[in-house]
Amino acid sequence: MNTAVAPSPLLSPASAQALELPSLLAVISRLAATDLGREGILGLQPFSDEAALGAHRRRYEEAARLGGEQPLVPDSEAPVGDLLRRLASGLPPIEGADLVRLAELARASRAAAQRVRSADPPCPGLAEWTAELPEIEPLLRRIERTLDRRGEVREDASPRLAALRRQLRSVRDQLYRDLGDYVASHRDELSEDTIPMRGGRLVVVQAAGARGRGGGLVHGRSATGKSFYFEPLQVVETNNTLQQTGEDEEAERRRILAELLAEARAALPALEAHGRFLGALDRLQAAVRFAARCGGRLAEVAPRHRLSLAGARHPLLDPRLAELRAEALGQPGHLGAIVPLDVELAPGRRILVITGPNAGGKTVALKTIGLLAVAAQCGLPIPAGAGSRVPWLGSLVATVGDDQDMLADRSTFSGRLLRLREAWEAAGPDSLVLLDELGSGTDPAEGAALSIALLEGLLERGSLAVITTHLTELAAAALEMDGAACAAMEFETQTGRPTFRLMPGPPGGSEALALARRLGLPAAWLDRAEARLGSEHRDLRRLLAEVDRLRLELAGERLRLDTEVADAEKLRLRLDAERRALEQERREVARRTRSELEAFRRETGERLRQEVVRLEESFAAGRRRGLAAAAVDRLFAQAPDLGGEPEPEPAGPLVVGQPVRHRGLGWHGVLRQLDDGRAEVLVHGKRVRSRADELVPAGGAAAGATRETAAAAHSRQSGPAGPAAGRADLASAAAAARARPRGSGPAAAPAPGRDLEEATAVPSEINLIGVRVEPALERLDSYLDSALLASRRQVRVIHGHGTGRLRQAVRQHLRSHAAVADVRTGAPDEGGNGATVVTLRDAG
Repeated sequence: MNTAVAPSPLLSPASAQALELPSLLAVISRLAATDLGREGILGLQPFSDEAALGAHRRRYEEAARLGGEQPLVPDSEAPVGDLLRRLASGLPPIEGADLVRLAELARASRAAAQRVRSADPPCPGLAEWTAELPEIEPLLRRIERTLDRRGEVREDASPRLAALRRQLRSVRDQLYRDLGDYVASHRDELSEDTIPMRGGRLVVVQAAGARGRGGGLVHGRSATGKSFYFEPLQVVETNNTLQQTGEDEEAERRRILAELLAEARAALPALEAHGRFLGALDRLQAAVRFAARCGGRLAEVAPRHRLSLAGARHPLLDPRLAELRAEALGQPGHLGAIVPLDVELAPGRRILVITGPNAGGKTVALKTIGLLAVAAQCGLPIPAGAGSRVPWLGSLVATVGDDQDMLADRSTFSGRLLRLREAWEAAGPDSLVLLDELGSGTDPAEGAALSIALLEGLLERGSLAVITTHLTELAAAALEMDGAACAAMEFETQTGRPTFRLMPGPPGGSEALALARRLGLPAAWLDRAEARLGSEHRDLRRLLAEVDRLRLELAGERLRLDTEVADAEKLRLRLDAERRALEQERREVARRTRSELEAFRRETGERLRQEVVRLEESFAAGRRRGLAAAAVDRLFAQAPDLGGEPEPEPAGPLVVGQPVRHRGLGWHGVLRQLDDGRAEVLVHGKRVRSRADELVPAGGAAAGATRETAAAAHSRQSGPAGPAAGRADLASAAAAARARPRGSGPAAAPAPGRDLEEATAVPSEINLIGVRVEPALERLDSYLDSALLASRRQVRVIHGHGTGRLRQAVRQHLRSHAAVADVRTGAPDEGGNGATVVTLRDAG
């Protein structure tokens, strides 16, 4: 796994220093969790391979997603990189505590790799790194079995060590008992009751005056000279055993530690691989933390000749990073609010010449553009708003400040010319050139000539460039060149202070005298200088002020229009959303209604057959009264509720000769007679009697339909007779019974069969030409139901020839229809293959 960033030809050390890239990296490095991550960040260089940068950006996004809940790399104060170097060289020697720290490194690496492998959604970029990690579990288990948390060799590291330590405790305990007895019996000879350790041997403290009274060994005098460290003769042999056992225990401990160190050195390549993985992951984590601190994000990759920064902030001025700057650079720097920078370079304005007052922010704008462009190519997030875009750069040259070098015998202007030569040589389609105070430091005429020539060369080579200058000739030349544009740092003439906003448009004045007055320079001096400028300069100042005023007005108008456009767009989006919601609701209601009506149709068909059987049985038994009304009530008792608000019933009195509608059954007719609460209505040419309170006035459309159907009823011939028609008469009788006042006798009812024959008469054919398949089948089902009620035995379905799709669907549907007895192609005089003749089953 190669996680190191290769040196980049993009940026020379002088340009990096001019843009303060090392300071930015030092600030970000404070957010690293390990020394490996800090070292990696401080050594970052811009990517020189576009594909490698793309892979790094994907890994950054994966790390940002994974590190949301808890850190990928835990904070560690241990110098892991130094430990790995010491393990490789052996100088200075590695101790047990160092091995424990290396084991913690490996465990952190293993835990991070496991999080990457189990990530959902997967993290393929980081998973490539984990796939290359070597196995290190055996070394971790050996360290855990051998060392405790402090790095000391565990007592059970080997059987011999365990036995020696048990022997040490036993001998030491025996010595304490023997010396305790000696202290108790010789207290008058001792200056203390303690039993100290002296040279690895347990002794007593004997008073100077008691020396020589008992046999034993003296191990030196106390600091005061009033006592001796005395080893009684009876414990000498036991002390010898204690000392020898201690030496043996130390030798065994060192042997175990030496074996463990040898095993760690053998696993050094694996440890280094885990270190590289953890360092690379730490670099990504530090970048994610940096983005969270400053509200940054990865800049989008822009096409060639396009660079756009929205709300960009220089990280060494951003107050949110002040604490990090204090830690990394020794001082917090700027603490107040900063004005974000908005700038855009595009094919039509690849070079931007910035003018404006001294101390107005020109250099800060230039350095912000350059530093963020370099940071983006390092794969780092930048403190800028959404939509900021930076192109892939092949080279970047930045000249800022004084290039004087006393040791190299180089003047300020000489140094600046050498840097301009670097810019000239590096210029190309994928280069970004940043030149501060171009043309200064020499004669203004010659400086302007050099600057304009350089500007022409940059344009010819297709470079992106940002140039700051006080030379009016250079700004005027930029206005005349295709591909170049001007901008100025805004300056409030009323207050005499800069606003630090970069405004596209005509060049601005230097405002040197205004700055001098703000800094408190003597007024007499400044008045003399202003008088020497002459009227032309004053006229130019007034012209620039007027242009700036008009620019501000246009900017305000543009802001207002942008707001109105945004509001209109929001309204359009809301209306579109409401329209889509209504359309969705309409489709849902239509689907639900079709489903309910289809279920009702099937259920009603079954109930209708049952009612026919019941009515026939009732007729056969001689029962007549109320059968039809009861049958209609039962048939329509479970009709689906289609929802919606009920239509208000028409108001007004019933007028003879005007259309009316039956309130319960819904049929329409013309009121012929109204007498004492009873009404006679002409319905499809037939007289129907009803109670007056069951009728309401009908609307115009309904009335028109009633008149048309009534006229048609008068012109039609009598319908088919026979048993089928007789059965259809049952429904007619039911309708008449519902319309007839309760209590009226059978003589008041119209003859069976006549009303239904007229009311349900349907044409003998249906034309489906031009209708799509699904709607056509729905219409066909409805038509067949009506034909059955009308007791038609045979009907014709006209579907035309066309592509044959409708014909095939109709015939297939008819063959599976429960009411169809036979299907055949139409005869030549019936439409041939463009029609289908259907024989219906007997409804009984």
